[in-house]
Amino acid sequence: MPVTHRVHRARTTIWRLSALAGVLVLGSGALVSAPAVAADPPVAARAATVSPVPTADLAQAKTPNPVVDRNGFATFTYRSTTAKSVSVVGGFGPSDASMTWSASQTSAGVFTAIVGPLRAGVYNYTFSVDGVDTVDPNNPNVVHSAPTHTLFLVAGKSERFLTKKKVRHGALTTLTYHSDVTDTDRKATVWTPPGYPRRGFAYPTFYLVHGGGGDYLDWVQQGRANIILDNLYAAGRLERMVVVMVDGNVPGSTGLPAGDKFIPEVLDNLAPAVRSAYQVSHSPKDQALAGLSLGGLQTFNMLLAKPGEFRYVGDFSSGYFPQVIADLDQSDLLATTNVKLINKTTALFRIYIGNLVDIAYNNNVATRALFDKHGVRYRFNGVYLESGHTWRTWQHDLHDFAPRLF
Repeated sequence: MPVTHRVHRARTTIWRLSALAGVLVLGSGALVSAPAVAADPPVAARAATVSPVPTADLAQAKTPNPVVDRNGFATFTYRSTTAKSVSVVGGFGPSDASMTWSASQTSAGVFTAIVGPLRAGVYNYTFSVDGVDTVDPNNPNVVHSAPTHTLFLVAGKSERFLTKKKVRHGALTTLTYHSDVTDTDRKATVWTPPGYPRRGFAYPTFYLVHGGGGDYLDWVQQGRANIILDNLYAAGRLERMVVVMVDGNVPGSTGLPAGDKFIPEVLDNLAPAVRSAYQVSHSPKDQALAGLSLGGLQTFNMLLAKPGEFRYVGDFSSGYFPQVIADLDQSDLLATTNVKLINKTTALFRIYIGNLVDIAYNNNVATRALFDKHGVRYRFNGVYLESGHTWRTWQHDLHDFAPRLF
């Protein structure tokens, strides 16, 4: 029987529709009003709202730019009657390193550049027009966290897990909730599997965090997390779960865990909002957390400061800086009793890293050495040789990590 259809008899948490949330999320993404309650609800529960996520599918969007041929050559066109020089800047180099390709003025006001051959994958690029980063006006796939950049997909067998297939798709919604940490309304992108909600089933929750400079849409737009999850689920490799793509932009994540506001943001604000708006389990055994780069530091901090809150933990291309490692080496967070608690309450702690050009490589090695010294148990996935500190690496990390959960 496929893993996605297995009944979890061990689950003891019974989900109840929360009237505090004010909405019931249906599989189609539609919303149904719930009756008001007399009691005054907590701020996060009262503020939580759910709405559909409008996203373009890179595989099917009929974008006139760039045009990719069957051999992987991408032709970029930029039109301007005033520009003197135009270049295409994107992750086209070895290990997805950034490269600049000059465009030729092929006719009056038309600049063209041909880049390739490109291997299969998702690419992020911008036009440099007279030295100024400029969004491609003919590509609607704009990166929300980097508005001068757009995306395109080169399809291919090696990256089939990134391509939308003719399978049942999960739903994407935006959760808006109030944060006491930042005193603002914040957002998260939420993926729910096909068939959600299943009556009487408390879904486990996987919190997934972006990197520095990103936001709550990065894992969908650049990471194609929803496509990866859809394909894993259709193949019977993914448990039923709700995946929450977090806005990790809170202060303090590069220092010791005590100063990281990400911890109370997730535990005291986001998680209660998720539980009020979605049909999810409250049990720690049904919680997972993973992040890339800066989000990986936040994940490390959560594990060390609040062991047991998340039974499954994943780090993608991250590691503490040398001074933080020195401070942690003397910290009570790695005292014997706390390490025993970390090991006892964590079912899976898995660490990933890109190749030698990954900017987090040395810090990752040093952080693993720190954990080894103090007896923190983890699994190292090995070095991903194809790429460095890039979305290609993290897409493969997610594709490997998600099927290991729950």
